[in-house]
Amino acid sequence: MNKKTVRLAAGGALALLLAGLAVPAQADTGVCGPVVDWVKYCTAADGSAYPVLINEAATGPRPVAAGALLVGNTLTVFDGAWQPADATLTHQWVRNDVPILGATGATYTLTRADAGKYVRVTTTATAPGYATSTMWSLKGVPVSNASGPIKSLQPAVTFRVEPATTYPALPSPIMVARTGRWIDWGLARDVQFNYQWLRDGEPIPGATGRTFDRTGWGPTGSLSVRVNAYAAGYDPVTVIGHAGSGSFSPATPGAVVTGGTGLGEVLTGTDDVPWHDSILGPNRYPHAYQWLRDGVAVPDATGRTYTITAEDQGHTLVLFTDTDKYDAYSNAVAVPAAAGVELKQLTNVAKPVLTGEALIGRAMSVTPGTWSAPSETLTVTYNWLSPDGKVSGTGSTYSPDANDVDTTVTVLVTALAPGYATARVRVTAPKPVTLPEPTQKVPPAISRGTLRVGGILYVGFGVWADSRPGLAQSYQWLRNGVPINGATNAGYQLKHADFATNISVKVTSTLEGRTLKTQTIKAAQNIGPATLRASTPTIAGTAKAGRIVTAKPGLWTHGTKFTYRWLRNGSPISGATASTYKVRTADRDKKISVQVTGTRYGYTTVTTGSGVLFAR
Repeated sequence: MNKKTVRLAAGGALALLLAGLAVPAQADTGVCGPVVDWVKYCTAADGSAYPVLINEAATGPRPVAAGALLVGNTLTVFDGAWQPADATLTHQWVRNDVPILGATGATYTLTRADAGKYVRVTTTATAPGYATSTMWSLKGVPVSNASGPIKSLQPAVTFRVEPATTYPALPSPIMVARTGRWIDWGLARDVQFNYQWLRDGEPIPGATGRTFDRTGWGPTGSLSVRVNAYAAGYDPVTVIGHAGSGSFSPATPGAVVTGGTGLGEVLTGTDDVPWHDSILGPNRYPHAYQWLRDGVAVPDATGRTYTITAEDQGHTLVLFTDTDKYDAYSNAVAVPAAAGVELKQLTNVAKPVLTGEALIGRAMSVTPGTWSAPSETLTVTYNWLSPDGKVSGTGSTYSPDANDVDTTVTVLVTALAPGYATARVRVTAPKPVTLPEPTQKVPPAISRGTLRVGGILYVGFGVWADSRPGLAQSYQWLRNGVPINGATNAGYQLKHADFATNISVKVTSTLEGRTLKTQTIKAAQNIGPATLRASTPTIAGTAKAGRIVTAKPGLWTHGTKFTYRWLRNGSPISGATASTYKVRTADRDKKISVQVTGTRYGYTTVTTGSGVLFAR
């Protein structure tokens, strides 16, 4: 049997389970032991043992706080489907994760007090016999006080309603709402939906799922579905899809199995499972078959006929048909137990253990547990179930994918043994699936800027292997390891106080309010001086023996201190270091000039020279 058939054959186990072959109801009618891992083991009056789930936590998806985060706008919570379905859901809106007094409804209108704050919502589920559970919506961006257009969701593809040919295990004719992907400005968004099916525009009581069964619909009436769409940061939107009032194609029926159910008798499945292709015509795809015993593939039983064996007695057989285009299951055939033989109760002695992190891409594993039949006679199979009950994987390991985010992984473990009735036990992960924390490939760095007073330094974002919305960085610049007041942006302009110090920046990377990593990045060297603004000095006065001339520095950086050196024909004059100079007899017919040196702490030292005067 090919890989695809194995997977779908396992799906048959679920179909049988939903058809009435489920684990007995969790009734506490016997003597029970202590509770371990939400399970207590009871002994019935006839001495058989059975497990009872106690206080399993109510489970559900992360709520969505839909609505644009603008002061004055109204946010709406979308909760999704919880288990159990009748759980009571309550809400609390929070500001910077602190409860907002009185904000406990399904909607919340943002006020001025929310501006610049993070507003989200918590959903708490309570139900008899279940542990209370709370889920938080994602932390988005701070609430803005700016005015502007409200962003609303828009469908990226035509909304439509059509027969659910991909749901063969459900009764026909099943209609399904196909909502497609929704985008805004080219960016894909995760969108959550709720549904209300309508007849001639009026709500059909109880028809609030993605699918709708038209059995008994009658010859008239227009079918449509109203869909409310929600996404964080966007105002909700409502669209209506129409199915029209004509006839509808039913879901694909499976083969019809007939024949005797005694030992050695033969069952036969029909070969008229329909399929039509516009090019190849009807029934042009090859059919592959697999017989299932209590939902588990029977080895080498891949024909349309099947001879009943002793292993089948007391169990249920189904013929699965695979055409590579769709899948279908036949009617279930119950094979009676052998005369005078009563199947023993197969009891789960030690519950299977589910291990592994509930993270996308990380493998989770389940053990078979131990059962009351000898292990060498046991056949154990596994069905990993999505929240809507569909099989999403088989085998003892399963790696959640993007479709599993915010859902709780559940695996149905089925045990078979000769002479025993088939038994099943469900194991549920302790928390919903989440995305793994992002990994940083390249740390942030001070990427550009001048390492001297007045220069501007910048720190980059770094490179993350799986960047996603909500990933953010905050900054704190440090001088010799001490935080610089107000220096909390990605860029920092160096001040005079930074001269000759070591400047670094502490970068904190967060995701939805959680700190992922804190790193300190240092500048390559201590900060150099700023450039001193200088001018060319001039000499005031007459260069004549016995007269006094004065050096005029010109316009320099404010606060500059000056020193002077007078020159005769370019050589320093001994003792001439004041701002004034009395021309000497020795200076006659010589060139007199002055050098001015400017200094200020935190600046470069600059020396400039004046023009010359000829002394007389």
